[in-house]
Amino acid sequence: MERFWNIVHYFAYRAEYEIHLWSNKINPILYLYKLSFAKKHFKKIGINPVNELNNAYKKPDVGISSFFAGNLMNALLFFIFLGVDWIYNGLKKDFFINSIYVIIILGVISLIINYFSLFRKDKYLKYFKEFDKMEHQEKKKWAMISLLVFFGVLFFLVGSFAFMICRLNN
Repeated sequence: MERFWNIVHYFAYRAEYEIHLWSNKINPILYLYKLSFAKKHFKKIGINPVNELNNAYKKPDVGISSFFAGNLMNALLFFIFLGVDWIYNGLKKDFFINSIYVIIILGVISLIINYFSLFRKDKYLKYFKEFDKMEHQEKKKWAMISLLVFFGVLFFLVGSFAFMICRLNN
């Protein structure tokens, strides 16, 4: 299960980085770097701002894409627990979700599980190196599975909320 969760995390990281690269094509700020005075300035100090920005996103240990993917994994696990809670509330016909304590407890449980399965001793970095070496077909397969997990969790969350509301109104 840990390997599977790390695969989903890896492809969340890769998807966010690819979205960043795609957004570079339509980012109006990057056009400012192409102006002659900006090119001269950055050449004088010896950096390429676009490459620096891409590197800030790509770094698997401290990059923006990695941060986003880690938060997404926390959110997915929180949504799973919240969906289970909503199904329980629907079966019990009791709406206890208004309690902020339930949300805080579910959030803390999500953080703890993700810490031990992904982040403890930088476990995800070892998995990232392993997954970078995957064959192209294997990457495509796991990218689709990861996308299905993402949409499956969202579908479960909406479905469990609808179930709870339906049961509470009867």
